[in-house]
Amino acid sequence: MNLPPHLEAAAQAWRATFRTGPKRLALYFDDRQAFTAALFAAWAERKQVVLPGDVLPATLKALSSHVDAWVGDFPAKLTLKPGAAMSEPWVDPDREAEGLVVFTSGTTGVPSAIPKRLRQLFDEVKTLEATFGHRVGADAKLFSTVSHQHIYGLLFSVLWPIATGRTLTARRLEYPEELEQELGLGPCVLISSPAHLKRLPDVAPWKTQLRAVFSSGGPLPEEGAARAKAVLGHQPIEVFGSSETGGIAWRQGTQSTWSTLSGVEIRRSAEGMLELRSPHLADPAWLTTADRIELAGDTFKLLGRSDRIAKIEEKRVSLELIERTACSTGLVSEAKAVVIEGARVTLGLVVVLTGQGRALERKDLVDQLKAALEVAVERVALPRRFRVVDALPVNAQGKVTEAALVSLFIEGPCLPLPEGERGGDRANQPTIPPGAIGSAHVAGTDPKWLERTPTHAVLSMTISPSLRVLDGHFPGTPVVPGVAQLDWAVGWGREAFGFTGRFTRLEVLKFQALMLPGHQVKLVLDWNAERSTLTFKFTSETASYSSGRVVFS
Repeated sequence: MNLPPHLEAAAQAWRATFRTGPKRLALYFDDRQAFTAALFAAWAERKQVVLPGDVLPATLKALSSHVDAWVGDFPAKLTLKPGAAMSEPWVDPDREAEGLVVFTSGTTGVPSAIPKRLRQLFDEVKTLEATFGHRVGADAKLFSTVSHQHIYGLLFSVLWPIATGRTLTARRLEYPEELEQELGLGPCVLISSPAHLKRLPDVAPWKTQLRAVFSSGGPLPEEGAARAKAVLGHQPIEVFGSSETGGIAWRQGTQSTWSTLSGVEIRRSAEGMLELRSPHLADPAWLTTADRIELAGDTFKLLGRSDRIAKIEEKRVSLELIERTACSTGLVSEAKAVVIEGARVTLGLVVVLTGQGRALERKDLVDQLKAALEVAVERVALPRRFRVVDALPVNAQGKVTEAALVSLFIEGPCLPLPEGERGGDRANQPTIPPGAIGSAHVAGTDPKWLERTPTHAVLSMTISPSLRVLDGHFPGTPVVPGVAQLDWAVGWGREAFGFTGRFTRLEVLKFQALMLPGHQVKLVLDWNAERSTLTFKFTSETASYSSGRVVFS
């Protein structure tokens, strides 16, 4: 792979630092071009790159046994710096070197290290070009809404354009306004995820020069595919794979069957599991996955994962079966089942309602969902608690995380549901009386106003371990739940700007990183009186925790 001249110059400076440095390097840059220069420099010097998804203290602690040095946007006291540029010729990386380590939660929730030989990555990029290059064209820019710190974003938004000589963009696009502007400037491709595509605004079609839209990280709901087609003018191409396997298959449209990527062979095991042999794997042996499939000629259907099985009251229950059953009622467009630990292990169900579901009273909604679920699972394994959300919480990669789902069930203050919105377990969703929400509600954060105007305010705080919202969430790793962050944003927004309207709905809500005790956090608030909207963003020097827009009557 040939780096563009400006990136090769930056990489040569990193080579001088890496040559005499330690072997295992954690690499994290928000800027994709800076990341690429350091990445290829590390590979040229036969270093192993560890790819963290964020730079939170808990992440650094978890990676400490896998890493000898830190490179990029880490705390300054940890980070290596580039040296004087080397004058010797550029060296291509060794294809057989174990040049990358990525992490996956696997079936236990405990991160597992997955080493990758560079040939696996380079061969997968060749597969992408062989399968999709004719759709993309040689002159297209590849824009991304997902992070290059994860394997999907790394392959599609970094290695693919570098390998093919296409333009490497510097940053990921987070907001619809950015997308609409950039996608209209020239021939381009969008690398995205279901979470981003299904949250595109409901607007007239954008005038873009898109040639293709890719989605990975989970199944794309039909509603999301339709929204993407209406706004972007393209039916997304879904890519199926994992950190361990690399890319496996793709599909486009609403059909349920998947076609294998070039060079990938598949078969069905006696137990109904997907088995594959692929140049993207570490060795040529057949690998058995946890995905249940049905073969259909040269294609296959996914029937769910065998490892999403929970044990409730000694009964085994499929979480995917519960989610599919809930969606089959027509009341729910998306559903996620989650195990809630406590004195008694129970199931919670987080749902996004359809128009039909929103029209029901809470009791009728829950009764109908339970009636449908009783046909599919034993009564003892039925979800006992329900949460209704406008959108499932996702991280920077657009994936729904278990921690974010569980946080929705933590007892404590949360926003009242708007009048007319039904559903959820209201007995477990206490509302806050008018005036009771605000900075006094979170004693222990030591809040200080840094800026405050009629439309803009910035607040700093330190997350104290004594906060009540941390109780029980989680044992050994306390986390500020998302509902608390929303509560704080609205409370401090009312204090800063003095508005009194009633909460109506949430828009573009994102949860991107865990907020932990000891973190120094800033809350940025903007108030639009004409539209009665409060925009908020929780950040720190190393992370973006959450953001969104709250609309009031």
